Amino acid sequence: MNSGDATVVLVSEATQEFQRLAMFFRQNPTDLRVGQAVGWFHWLRHQALPDGQDQADMHGAILALTPCFLSGIEPLPEPLLPLLADEADPMAIDFLQQALSSTDTGLLTATVHVWKRMVEATPDGHPDQAGRLSNLGGALQTRFEHTGAMADLNETVIVGYQAVQATPDGHPDQAGHLSNLGGALQTRFRRTGDTADLNEAVTVGHQAVQATPDGDPNQAMYLSNLGGALQTRFEHTGAMADLNKAVTVGHQAVQATPDGHPGRAGRLSNLGWTLQARFEHTGAMADLNKAVTVGHQAVQATPDGDPNQAMYLSNLGEALQARFRRTSDAVDFDAAVTVFGDAWQVRSAPPTQRIEAGWALVRLVSGTDPVRATEVWQGVVEFLPQVVPRQLGRGDQQYELGRFSGLAGQAAAAVLSHPGLDERERAVRALAVVETGQGVLLSQALDTRSELTDLEHHAPDLADKYVRLRDLLDQPTPTTPPEHSAAEGDIPFSAIEASGEGGVEQARAREARLAQDRHRLVGDFDAVLEQIRAVEGFATFGLPPSAQELLKEAGEGPVVVVTTTPARCDALLLTATGVSHLELPDLTWNTLVEKVNAFHQAKAQARVTASADEGGDPQQVLTGILGWLWDVAAGPVLDALGFDTEPAGDEWPRVWWSPGGLLGQLPLHAAGHHSDPPGTRRTVMDCVVSSYTPTVRALRYAREQAARHEHGTDTREGALVVAMPTTPGQGALPFVRVEADKVRGHVPNAVVLTEVDTAPGSTVADALAVPTRAKVLEHLPKATIAHFACHGYTDPGDPSQSRLLLHDHAEDPLTVAALGAVRLDRAQLAYLSACSTASITQAELLDEAIHVASAFQLAGFPHVVGTLWEVNDQVSATVADLFYTHLRGAAGQAIDPTRAAHALHAAVRAMRDGTDLQDTLPGWDRIAAPLLWAPYLHTGA
Repeated sequence: MNSGDATVVLVSEATQEFQRLAMFFRQNPTDLRVGQAVGWFHWLRHQALPDGQDQADMHGAILALTPCFLSGIEPLPEPLLPLLADEADPMAIDFLQQALSSTDTGLLTATVHVWKRMVEATPDGHPDQAGRLSNLGGALQTRFEHTGAMADLNETVIVGYQAVQATPDGHPDQAGHLSNLGGALQTRFRRTGDTADLNEAVTVGHQAVQATPDGDPNQAMYLSNLGGALQTRFEHTGAMADLNKAVTVGHQAVQATPDGHPGRAGRLSNLGWTLQARFEHTGAMADLNKAVTVGHQAVQATPDGDPNQAMYLSNLGEALQARFRRTSDAVDFDAAVTVFGDAWQVRSAPPTQRIEAGWALVRLVSGTDPVRATEVWQGVVEFLPQVVPRQLGRGDQQYELGRFSGLAGQAAAAVLSHPGLDERERAVRALAVVETGQGVLLSQALDTRSELTDLEHHAPDLADKYVRLRDLLDQPTPTTPPEHSAAEGDIPFSAIEASGEGGVEQARAREARLAQDRHRLVGDFDAVLEQIRAVEGFATFGLPPSAQELLKEAGEGPVVVVTTTPARCDALLLTATGVSHLELPDLTWNTLVEKVNAFHQAKAQARVTASADEGGDPQQVLTGILGWLWDVAAGPVLDALGFDTEPAGDEWPRVWWSPGGLLGQLPLHAAGHHSDPPGTRRTVMDCVVSSYTPTVRALRYAREQAARHEHGTDTREGALVVAMPTTPGQGALPFVRVEADKVRGHVPNAVVLTEVDTAPGSTVADALAVPTRAKVLEHLPKATIAHFACHGYTDPGDPSQSRLLLHDHAEDPLTVAALGAVRLDRAQLAYLSACSTASITQAELLDEAIHVASAFQLAGFPHVVGTLWEVNDQVSATVADLFYTHLRGAAGQAIDPTRAAHALHAAVRAMRDGTDLQDTLPGWDRIAAPLLWAPYLHTGA
């Protein structure tokens, strides 16, 4: 609004209209838009009236506009903002107090927004500036504790430092602001492992205690926070002086906290944790007994429903369990089972704490009460999706899931050992557990990608809103390197150190703005979902399919879900008749670990050259692994399915493999004894045509995408070929041009993007066809077939940053995260002739199938050809030529992407057997060189 000539509000007509509006507002005080108009009218009257006559309107403007200020309604008179913040202060503090004891992320987000407005409206030098910054930190810290969003934690540190800097020495709040900052730095260390943060946390913790006047009611809190920082530094450095000091200040904190004080339970629990830590290093039973005692006191001091109750119970359970291990006293064991069970049932606790409590419980009772263990396991897995809400950035989601790596497999193993269920029920429940607990991020993405066609027909406006919000949420977000987090301490607010370098601080401020936008988008997205599900026929829109719907996916061929854990290894066989279970007793965890390590070592040692006449040691290692895989896993599975011999005729059976966890690192599709005589080979590729799928639900999605093209899409148009014979910063791939030419021969109308030839005579047209991320993303939506011949990179620390290496890969990479926002309607086949496009190396995320091949499938390609490791580019050119030849079926026929699995199978078998391929690596014993042909795989429909 613009004040313009403020005197117009003094004319009689305007005054009469204002009085009617003011009357309406008094009768409808929740209509804030009317309140905004009333407030502006008061403000303009204040501006127009002479001094001495304007104070009533000033007061009226503040009263009317304060609720608007709290709610974020804009615009408001800028000169009034500091006064509105002062008026809103008590109400904002009420919001904060509610949020600090709530698990409602909506309330937490609203409180964050309120305190951001409070801080922005507070001028420098205002007596409440430091306190408001600290309160904003408290709101951000609390939201971080419930969501794990690093953007919140980063911003908390920034405002924590600002609060300290805005507080003069000797101010009564100085100690509190220092202590909050210390807690924040300690939290960042737990997440990132930066020792500078930990040392600074101890330093400012000491400063907080030293700045505390005698008799200060918050002294105990500052002591407890310092104790937490000292214990954390001991755990990192092993310095006993830090641990002993932590015990001392922990006792002081408890002694300074009266009975009934809301902070007493947390300080008792922290002291117990510290005492137990000292017992673990000294063996002093007095410390452990005291840890149990104060742990009980902490639990007794905690009201039911307190969000921290689960943490205090779990801390007590750890102490009881430690004492049981030392004394073998069954009373302690039973008590530990009870308190972990109670912690698991605290409904107000954050999902991560409930999962940790449930996991601890099943570890205790698996041997004595398998029925209860199974029930808890199933509940724990159901919580996994709650750990990664949409408002979290991709890096935060991966960090949270990485904390619970392997959980789904262990839960499935418990279900399959359940003594009270029949065989079929065990198999069905185990499948449900695996589908829920593996590929969690993939399932979240699939929630937003189905059923749109019908919605666009019945409710196009809702469909448009849904697509817009979905696409905004799926945009890549900044990532933060993850580290394992330790147990929480008594930290009222937490923060991360703000760098003195402007560039870093600006980046973190931008990250905070993105996080705020993301929270708003999630609220809008959930509201649209609710509206869609209210439309007749769309009640289950965006919800996962039922177990019975998943079983239908075996109609075109069996789906084999393999689970591997230290306790047992099993295969779940989905066939047209239902789901059954096959135990794999010869597949053991320890041997699997050995084979995976040997596999990775062999890949690293392999140096494939065209002049070699034998495979060499790495080839022999892989040959042995493939034979072992057949003996312990693939052979028994195919035998149970009745596919243990080479089929007669041209119609080969298909099998979809879904090997979760560690087994997914190995080429199950190539398992077998390939040196057996032809016609009697005990190998997967001589018995069935293999495909992969991360989950059964992902297979369902791929088939939905394929069904869009059942009436035919002309694959002669819309093909895209991306070729990188040279790549900035990478070795040359001399056969990539050959591969591109061969592919273009099969799809002559393809758009070809290729790296510029640096030889004399290159043209401007060459430069315009350089494969950049932007160029590729421009052409992909028009592509039915996309063929990439280039280097690939698997990021060992963050699989979402794995990428295809294009011309601008150093500045603007085409990553898995970038592909997550792509939607393709014409896509049928993606051929990724690049290194390791179907591989993931981060152990904590093996269950998530985050790699380039899955990203292309999620983008809309129902058929994707990828690789498990680095491929020889001469072999790649030949395999690609053979693949497209077989994709036609017969000479003169059009390319048929639905034949992708069969075409790849035929091409790889030909490469292995060397049939009519003497011009490709002549002299090789192909069967003895599986590194050449075994990496190729098909994923999808």
